Amino acid sequence: MKPSFLFFPLLALNACCQVLAAPVVLSKPHMSTFVAQARQGAGGNVCIVGQTMDPDGDLRTRGLVAVYSPADNRIVWQQTVDAPDDDASVRFMACRVSGKDVYVAANVDTHAEQSLNQGLAWVYRFGENGKLIARKELATSVRNAFVYDIDADAGGVTVAGRTAEVTANAQANAIFFAKLDPALQAASFSNLATGAYLGGSVVRLNGHTAYLGGNFAPAHAAADALADDYAVSKIVAGKYQFSVRPQKGKAEDIATAVTPAGEIVSLGYAGKTTHLTVVGPDGKVREDLQVAGAWCQTGSASADAAAVYAVRSACGRSQDPSGLVAVNRKTGAQTVVKGVAGEPAYVLALEDKLVVIARKGNGSLLVQAVAKGQ
Repeated sequence: MKPSFLFFPLLALNACCQVLAAPVVLSKPHMSTFVAQARQGAGGNVCIVGQTMDPDGDLRTRGLVAVYSPADNRIVWQQTVDAPDDDASVRFMACRVSGKDVYVAANVDTHAEQSLNQGLAWVYRFGENGKLIARKELATSVRNAFVYDIDADAGGVTVAGRTAEVTANAQANAIFFAKLDPALQAASFSNLATGAYLGGSVVRLNGHTAYLGGNFAPAHAAADALADDYAVSKIVAGKYQFSVRPQKGKAEDIATAVTPAGEIVSLGYAGKTTHLTVVGPDGKVREDLQVAGAWCQTGSASADAAAVYAVRSACGRSQDPSGLVAVNRKTGAQTVVKGVAGEPAYVLALEDKLVVIARKGNGSLLVQAVAKGQ
C-alpha cells in the first residue's frame, strides 16, 4: 500500500458547476421516499429505483422505479409497485436498462414483525412505458436473501446478493450469484460461502465481474455479532481476484463508489480529516491521501477519473442540510457544487454531467442535471 499523506491547505470551498435544466419532480410531497440506485443505460436513459411509503396511509413500503432522460430532462415513465403475494413490503434496490426494458432487483419482507420476517430476493422486468412484464423470486434455498446489484444484456440477467442463515446462536453469511434468461424463467445459482458484504455496501456488476466495497461479515459469526471490517473486493466468474482493506476507519464512516473503469474509490473520515483511497482493477492501491476539511459523513457517492462527487454533511453539524461536494482525486481539494435545488440525497456521475436527486422541504424528490465543472 502506498504511504498516506496529510495535506492541510487544500480546503477549497468555492463553488463549481451549474444547473443545466430546471429540476423535474420524482415523488410527491409528504411521502417517505428514498432512492437506492440510479444507473445509465447504453441509450443514455437513467433508471432510478428505491422505495416509497405514505406515512398518512397504510404505512406499507412499495417499490419505486422510474426512467429519466438526461437529454430531454424528463421522466419517461414511473411506477410504484406493491409487494408480491401479500407480503409486507418491497424495496427496489438496483436496476439496469437493457434495450427498451428495465430489470430491477428487489428485497421483499414477508412480515412487518421482525421476529416473523423472512427476507426474499426478487427480480422484476418492466417493458416500454413501464408495463410490468415478469417477476420472479430467487429461490436461494436459504431463509434470508438480499440483493446487491443487477446486470442485464441480450443474453440474460445476472443478480448478485447475500444470504444469511440465522439460528439462535449463530449466523452464516455468503454471497450468491443468480443467472436468469431474459424472460426470467430459468435461474441458476452459485455461492461463495466465505462471508458477505452487509447492507449499505456498494456493489457494481459488469458482466461476470463484481466490484464490492463496504462492511464485510465473516462466513460464520455469533447471531448478535456486529461486524466492523471495511474491505473492497473483485470477484470474476464466481472467484475472488482480490480483497483489500485500504482504510482502517470504522466501516460506517467510509463510503464507496466504483468508476466505469473498475476502480473502487473509498471516501472515509476521522475527526475533520477526509481519507481518499483508490484501488485499481488489479487490486493495488493507486491513490491514498488525507485532507483536512469541513466535510465528514458521506451518504451517496459517485466517481469518475477526475473526482469523487459525494453527498456529505458538515463536520460536527450533522443536523444541517447535506451538501454536494466534488473531491479532486489528485489533490483532495473539496469544492461545493452549487445550484442544486433542494437538499442533495443521491448523485450519479455521467460522462459529461451529474444527475442529482434532491429533497425539498415538503419531502418531495427532484431530479436535475448539473454540469461537472471540473
